[in-house]
Amino acid sequence: MFAPFLLLLSLFFGNPSQEQPSLPTGQLVEKVTCARDPTQSYALYLPRNYDKSRKWPVLYAFDPGARGRVPVERYKDAAEQFGWILVGSNNSRNASMQSSITSWNAIVHDTLDKFSIDDGRAYITGFSGGARVALTFASQCKDCLAGVIAGGAGFPPDIEPAPTMHFAIFAIAGIEDFNFPEIKELDVKLTRANIAHQIEIWGGRHEWPPATVATDAVVWMELMAMKSGRRPKDPKLIDSLWAEQLKRAQELEQQKNLFEAYQAYLNLSSSFKGLREVNESDGKADALRGMREVRDALRDEQQQIKKQRELENQLIDLMAASERAQAREANPDRNTSGGDESSDLDTRLKALVSELRRQSKVEADSPARRVARRVLGGQYVGLSERGSNALQTLKRYDEAVRLYTLATEIDPDRAGAFYSLAWAYNARGDKKKALKALETAVDKGFKDYAGISANHAFDSLRNDPVYLQLIEKMRGN
Repeated sequence: MFAPFLLLLSLFFGNPSQEQPSLPTGQLVEKVTCARDPTQSYALYLPRNYDKSRKWPVLYAFDPGARGRVPVERYKDAAEQFGWILVGSNNSRNASMQSSITSWNAIVHDTLDKFSIDDGRAYITGFSGGARVALTFASQCKDCLAGVIAGGAGFPPDIEPAPTMHFAIFAIAGIEDFNFPEIKELDVKLTRANIAHQIEIWGGRHEWPPATVATDAVVWMELMAMKSGRRPKDPKLIDSLWAEQLKRAQELEQQKNLFEAYQAYLNLSSSFKGLREVNESDGKADALRGMREVRDALRDEQQQIKKQRELENQLIDLMAASERAQAREANPDRNTSGGDESSDLDTRLKALVSELRRQSKVEADSPARRVARRVLGGQYVGLSERGSNALQTLKRYDEAVRLYTLATEIDPDRAGAFYSLAWAYNARGDKKKALKALETAVDKGFKDYAGISANHAFDSLRNDPVYLQLIEKMRGN
């Protein structure tokens, strides 16, 4: 699988950039087509002061849904501040690794041809499945990347952190991200492997981090570059960044957010050690570590992870048992339950989902709300991915309907699952239910007119009056 990938990376840097038509600086360009492979493109941000007279750090970004603009939008403030080139693939998505390799090869070749890139300061970032892609590439390309910014996911199951990995890792998770436990456990694994890293938790769910967190990641990579000699040490910048982050930690402490302050002081020490004296942050972290609130928060964090896994297992077991019961009831020769088993399982499943949804809607933050949102978010994504595989790859339309129906019950506020349910119903030949699901999707905010227009699965509905009304409503949103 990695043969063409490794061949490219053996020649990755040192190619002279060729004279190319100029691209605008200081603004996000949504689509730059790759000259060597016109099927591939990327979103781009060049700093305002970009010119080819010097080499520039570059950050390659991989979104699980091929939305190159999204990560570039998140990182452009940091890129402008620190002088980084941003490149977000418009083609790589959660599918096959080979398709991601194709996208990677294309954008690397194109950016090397067009821009002046620092061969010691190439970085990669990704979110969710894109984070796994980023970590895979960094693990396989033998020191061609200086660092990885991984959001919402860690290494794929077949790769473990190892001391032979010489790239720095900044891992990010939302406090309500269903992969929160994975990122916390990654901290332990990276420490054991002696890999330079930092973990940052922010107040969101399973999504790209906001610009403030993206800037934190770039700042940290700048510090790591100075530690490793990839860029000259800048004492003035070091002192400025230290003062800024120390102030942030002190404010958390003053606001009695002691656990967050403790983590901030720890990060200060690990980030700046070797660049300046860190006795102040070390002392603060040591003092806070012994406080009851911090000890309780550390214990509660582990209890949340344990509870999340228990609830996830309950949901998975109930859904699997319900599916088996329905299969038995569909076979009269083997069915002896009379339908009672399936009904009982469905009742228990709906009761558990209802309770989790109730907890997830509570206004104030709490451990119970965090756990409920993580569990529901994880099941929604898992069902959606399985539904996509059943619908688009396996062409098992009944199964796709069942999975997307469950996804809409897990989170009835998201439009995407209703759109996919409409697709599955129509592929199964159920026009009435397809239109009903599509109507619900539009009512809940679905407005991807270009996407539905290009989807041939809806061709049989194009002239239906209800469909035409929904399209007009969608275009008017």
